[in-house]
Amino acid sequence: MKKKFFSLLVFLATLLTVLPCFAAGEQKVFKTLNDFSEARFSTYSGSTAVYHTQNAIPHANNFVYYSTIADAIVALKSNKVDAFVCDDPVARLAVSKNPALKVFPEPIYPDNYGFAFPKNSPLTPQFNKIIQKFASDGTLQKLKDIWLGSDETKKILPKQDWTGKNGTIRCFHDYTSEPIIYVGSDGPLGYEMDVLLRIAKELDMKVELTMCEFDGLLAALQSGKADVICGCMSIMPERKNVVDFSDPHYKAALVLLIRNEAYVASEENFFDSIIASFNRTFIVENRWKLILDGLWVTILISACAGVGGLLLGFILCMLKREGSKTLRQIVSTFIRLIQGTPIVVFLMILYFIIFGSVNISPLPIAILGFTINFGVYAAEIYNSGLDTVDNGQREAALALGYTPKQTFWKVIFPQAAQHFLPILKGEFISMVKTTSVVGYISVQDLTMVTDIIHARTMEAFFPLIVTAAIYLIIANLLTSFLDLIEIKINPKHSKRTVKGVKM
Repeated sequence: MKKKFFSLLVFLATLLTVLPCFAAGEQKVFKTLNDFSEARFSTYSGSTAVYHTQNAIPHANNFVYYSTIADAIVALKSNKVDAFVCDDPVARLAVSKNPALKVFPEPIYPDNYGFAFPKNSPLTPQFNKIIQKFASDGTLQKLKDIWLGSDETKKILPKQDWTGKNGTIRCFHDYTSEPIIYVGSDGPLGYEMDVLLRIAKELDMKVELTMCEFDGLLAALQSGKADVICGCMSIMPERKNVVDFSDPHYKAALVLLIRNEAYVASEENFFDSIIASFNRTFIVENRWKLILDGLWVTILISACAGVGGLLLGFILCMLKREGSKTLRQIVSTFIRLIQGTPIVVFLMILYFIIFGSVNISPLPIAILGFTINFGVYAAEIYNSGLDTVDNGQREAALALGYTPKQTFWKVIFPQAAQHFLPILKGEFISMVKTTSVVGYISVQDLTMVTDIIHARTMEAFFPLIVTAAIYLIIANLLTSFLDLIEIKINPKHSKRTVKGVKM
């Protein structure tokens, strides 16, 4: 079994290594921005790249959106796109890690990064005053030299050892824009995080940090979950209509990251490259611990939502079958409403709107969301299974002296379970895999932590394969467990009694 699993990993690694070579085809050469007309571009969700690119390049209409910078870079390296539109410091760091890439010399748009606040926030002028001070006394330049430099030993954030007597700043931040803001083994790192903590120290306020997908940052701010958001947040007139910005703390540019046509790949031993990739993914900075933490969160959400959803589904099913006409209509409407709402949207509604003003961890919100979502599907599955049992079974059981309650649990439900359990089992496994979207409300599950590792290492193989393998193992273990339950409650495998006589 182990040999087969290892062989599968080697095959997949070879496939991921070889396929880009077949896809590469003829390498395009770009000399001016106009040469990118009708080119294929990638960018990350929530970015301002499309707006600026279309202003700078004629006929720039072919865009592909990725949730992380690392995914966009992988797409570029495998020739799925011609250029990745990104921030200058992000691009230059990517080049330092990938000599097969280069930054196109002509920038698209001069850019400024700032902190974003709710409209009329008292923090805005306070941040501005300190940013101006840091700019004049050289603090900002000093921090740029540290975080954009190569000396990793200097990249240490200040500890929050001040009193925090003036309160707490709740900050939601991106986690994929190294070196501006990213995540290390001990939490958030980067130039922007350093600036934020130094400002908080000047204000004598503590900082409460929450990681979030980039395209969820504005929702966190507008819902009241966050006091400030950051993560290469470009200062734009359109964004200023809904939020306030601090003065710029970093002046950069929007650039194009492209493949380096002059690059010649070194002849590295295949197994050596696999070992190096494994080391970067798991060993460096003890990243395997992140994966274990994420796995625990995924299991917790799945287990709680599974149990809660089964109970909720049964209650909804019984209300729909036995309740009054009005109650049945309410339950049916509720089920249709939840089934018609994508789970990602439902989670964001719960977290940013319904519980927007409540200071609550996103983890219980994720559990609640998946419990409700799984519960409504379970209700329909229960109901369809109960409909398969002929009414004559109930009448016969009552005639033998069973009470209505005994009839349901000993006669009706076991027969219905034979029909609904296989479907319910598949729905449960599907729910477990769907928990991978909880990163949108800042829950650090298995998928989110592998995205963090993927963003740091720019490695596609091991983070993705490990995530898929873990979900595969979980799904198989759950399937085996549910198979045992299915056998246990099947009437064909249980001893039967009639009026106390064992048969």
